[in-house]
Amino acid sequence: MLKSIIREIMGPAPRAPVSPDCLKPFIGTKRVLIIFADADDDRATVQDELLRTSHLRFIEDDIEVFSIAGGGVFPLFEGSYDLDADEIRDDLEGPQPGEFGLVLLDRDGTVKLRSSEPVRPEEIIGALSSMPH
Repeated sequence: MLKSIIREIMGPAPRAPVSPDCLKPFIGTKRVLIIFADADDDRATVQDELLRTSHLRFIEDDIEVFSIAGGGVFPLFEGSYDLDADEIRDDLEGPQPGEFGLVLLDRDGTVKLRSSEPVRPEEIIGALSSMPH
């Protein structure tokens, strides 16, 4: 009864984003950084340049980086994966197409960082320091 009263006062618990099924192969082994980009948005270009300067660190920390643009999913560094852009955007509650966004997933698939502005690699790596290895 107490739970129902609290739920009535506070409302339902917010829905936690769920790791998309197409990202399940990374669970337990890799962290995943998703960049929602648009060709007409300068923030995507800025983020891309920031990440490329630290690509070796991302590889060392087992972080796969993907850019979602134009309905496709593109690895930032290398590799070939069959990923569904719409599934990732929906399941991670990403921004609308044409808008910029960034989501960092831990090895267990939980969201550890979310931003609507470019993030420096040091901040992304800093978010990792609070994660268990």
